[in-house]
Amino acid sequence: MKRPYSLSCHCGQIQFEIDAELKGLLECNCSSWRHWGYILWYVPAKAVTLRDEKRSLSTYIWRYLHEGHHFCSTCGTPIMRTGYADHILAINARCLNGVDVFELNVQRYDGSHEMPPGPLP
Repeated sequence: MKRPYSLSCHCGQIQFEIDAELKGLLECNCSSWRHWGYILWYVPAKAVTLRDEKRSLSTYIWRYLHEGHHFCSTCGTPIMRTGYADHILAINARCLNGVDVFELNVQRYDGSHEMPPGPLP
């Protein structure tokens, strides 16, 4: 698949493109990622372009106010995570259109043991 990559939620309400190299994908077994099934792709915010304006993303904030897990308010698909330094977004690579995620090179991180747990909601 050629750049820019096309991504969307399940219902198609949220559609965007990313013009970045498809590398550095990460899967984690921490409490939030294991529930949502993220495969995160870290990209600069300037590489992300929304295809349609004024679409509704919902946000779940768990640990810190400056971080958020963003998902489609219609179908619930997890789209991205924010709160990283240097204007980096963590995009859910499972939203890539026309890409079999089983064919991607994904690193695993043992967040359930390496990261201290935050306060429970």
